[in-house]
Amino acid sequence: TLSEDRMVIEAMTEFNREFDQLNSPDAFLQEEQADNQDAPPEQTNNQGSPEEWNKALEGYYTKEFFPRLSKAVSGELNPGTYIPASKAAKYLQYQYIANNPNPVGEKDKLIDAKDGTGYSKIHAKYQEIFRHIIEKFGYYDLFLIDFDSGEIVYSVFKETDYGTSLNVGPYQHSNLAAITELVRKNAERRTVQIVDFDFYRPSYGAPAAFLGAPIYDGSNIVGILAVQLPVDELDSIMTANQEWEQVGLGESGETYLVGRDLLMRSNSRFLIEDPQEYLKVLASTKTPQENIRSIKEFNTSILLQVVNTEASEAALKTKEGTGIIDDYRGIPVLSSYAPLQIKGLDWVLLSEIDVAEAYKPVTALKVYIFILTTIVVVTITWIASLVASSFLKPFSKLIEGLRRVGEGELDVELQSESKDEFGEATEKFNQTVGRMRQLSESLGQKNLENDALLLNILPDTVVERLKQGEPHIADNVKLATIMFARLEGLDKIKEKDVKEVATLLSELISAFDRSAIAHEVGKIKTNGDLYIAACGVAKQRLDSTKRVMAFSVDMFAITQRFNNEHKTQLRISMGIDDGPVTAAVLGTDKFSYDVWGETVSIADFLQLNAVPGTILVTQEVYERLEGLYNFDPGPDIELPEINQTLATWLLTNPTSSLFDSYNRDHEASTPQDTANNSGVAIEN
Repeated sequence: TLSEDRMVIEAMTEFNREFDQLNSPDAFLQEEQADNQDAPPEQTNNQGSPEEWNKALEGYYTKEFFPRLSKAVSGELNPGTYIPASKAAKYLQYQYIANNPNPVGEKDKLIDAKDGTGYSKIHAKYQEIFRHIIEKFGYYDLFLIDFDSGEIVYSVFKETDYGTSLNVGPYQHSNLAAITELVRKNAERRTVQIVDFDFYRPSYGAPAAFLGAPIYDGSNIVGILAVQLPVDELDSIMTANQEWEQVGLGESGETYLVGRDLLMRSNSRFLIEDPQEYLKVLASTKTPQENIRSIKEFNTSILLQVVNTEASEAALKTKEGTGIIDDYRGIPVLSSYAPLQIKGLDWVLLSEIDVAEAYKPVTALKVYIFILTTIVVVTITWIASLVASSFLKPFSKLIEGLRRVGEGELDVELQSESKDEFGEATEKFNQTVGRMRQLSESLGQKNLENDALLLNILPDTVVERLKQGEPHIADNVKLATIMFARLEGLDKIKEKDVKEVATLLSELISAFDRSAIAHEVGKIKTNGDLYIAACGVAKQRLDSTKRVMAFSVDMFAITQRFNNEHKTQLRISMGIDDGPVTAAVLGTDKFSYDVWGETVSIADFLQLNAVPGTILVTQEVYERLEGLYNFDPGPDIELPEINQTLATWLLTNPTSSLFDSYNRDHEASTPQDTANNSGVAIEN
């Protein structure tokens, strides 16, 4: 999980340290001048005084926060209740909220308060990284929380919970405080906790749910990582991106979630499509006027729409089924319901469609039968006494079948005993009931699919963008690792024909591919003797450099085993670079996924200058892997495309026999004085 990432652990430790420093007595005082021991200490520039902090915070809460919060809560709002008590919290809210020049909702854009504190230096180091993480995974906010004090030492979005204590502060009874306490009680490694939606005051009373996990540094717990889940992502799943008709829900079907308190956990389709009509219908039900006012004010039915129906109550009793009921609008619907099996959430899933729409074919069939019956009765009245019993038998079956279907039985099938009008009517009846049965099964299947989709809101999930219908996929990736590798020696396999060489190459490339999958590195392409791979492109990886290097070393081992098995002398040269790339899906009929940019060009150029049996990397790669591998300084390489000299580092002998084999061949064919200035011979 994210809480186990080394960067998150270091950020938690550093923010804890600097937050505690802000609470120390001399946090905002400079050192006394060496030549004036009696001079009083002075405050550092741009830090303000406690009086300025209090004044600015009182102005922000009164003019910005309370007017928005008052729409969700009643009663008088007092700044003294909400403004944090600790010196560090006041100072941070002053610098990053009240004194932040960005408007409400964009406070996260301030990277560095430039106040000279150690905290702001750490903030500038991590803010853009964490902003990118919550944008990538669709979270609303991310928090780092002190395990013991419950103080929020860092948040991305910078709302009024920033810096406060969840133990004693103004939000000690919020569900963020609840997830903090839940993690404390269940602090095992890799354990992720979740709490249900509740109105969250720092977000101006909007519904919010939270995920939380402990952060360990070795065997010590150093903090808690929490994320605020967005309502929009959940709505996208439950509404199928508002494409109800395309997924088989027609003009009135919807799928939604209900909690143990019988309140919605996702938005109503009718609120999204026609808010005015939805509120008008609610006014005629038993929905409290206060709830209707809040639904109109916040444009959401989450935690406001009561769903006290037979289906919701049955599902909350862990039952599954399908039936005709009155929904929360008081309208008859065909409803399929089931409980959700998600630890920590007592939710149920309902999928419903208006009976009028679901049974529209049955209504048409009734009209058809009525007209047919009238004609038949008039026509055969004169022989009614003779054939009444035989004539009314199939008619009675149709009526009985309609009655059973009207009661919700969809497995009714009538046997046709003739080829007359009643036989035709029986056949149409069976066809209509069959279509209704398929619709009911489709609704049940939709339940299962939505259940699976709902699990995608958890952090482990990667949404497959092509399956969602995104027409053009292209990304500018801020940090990825690119590797170019070239096989040397294929042209020396002389005793084998072309097909055998191709078979051997295919076997070797397949072994490389399996290793790439094991290291979660993506192959970009192969081109003859060239193999290109990357990590951190399609899926963000904070440890992409480590994964690519481990895969590269494994490629050397695979090649060595291949040489031993097939008596070949293949060698590999590699180049690796870190940096930004552009990635896109290219083509419309035949798709390919490709990357380009300066980072890709540098990795390619490094490979061209690498001696077989070695890996050439850039300074950035070396700094990320220093201490994990034994690098030697490599040659300085001229990059003609960007008119720049590139410093490199060399990893030799990933498997020693490959490099030794190259040296023997090279010494036999190349004079000693042809070596370049770096001491590394470049094979063309």
